[in-house]
Amino acid sequence: MISQFGVFTSYQVNVDANHQNILGDAANECAISVDPTNGDKMTIAWRQFNDVTSNFRQGGWGYTTDAGITWTFPGVLQNNIFRSDPVTQSNEVGQFFYLSLQSDAQQSFFCDDLWRSTNGGQTWTEQSPDRSAGGDKEWLTIDRLTDQGTGSNTR
Repeated sequence: MISQFGVFTSYQVNVDANHQNILGDAANECAISVDPTNGDKMTIAWRQFNDVTSNFRQGGWGYTTDAGITWTFPGVLQNNIFRSDPVTQSNEVGQFFYLSLQSDAQQSFFCDDLWRSTNGGQTWTEQSPDRSAGGDKEWLTIDRLTDQGTGSNTR
């Protein structure tokens, strides 16, 4: 879905397979990252709600290969897993990382999960199955310098 306001053009990210708005869809707290090796590739993460009346949120994401003109919304990282506070980053070779706060529906525990994509945000693999402790609001940065610390990430 595309919206125009003067010279500004907005492209909707959470869209269906035909790039149309998903009726009743609800999402917020988006974070976007750009591949430093190819500016046409971006990924975006957000809190995905089941519908506009729900408080249950999951880890939604989308990706683009044409600098944001069109977006693909594959779904959520894991179905029916409570997630919040998504952040994304990319490293110096164009891999994307998605950090998310995970809990259960009762919010009886909190942990941070780190995910990595090696294909432009199309699929994600969990990197931290040990369930690192975490809390509100986690952040992520990656050292892209070409020195001894290259590729290090900090949560």
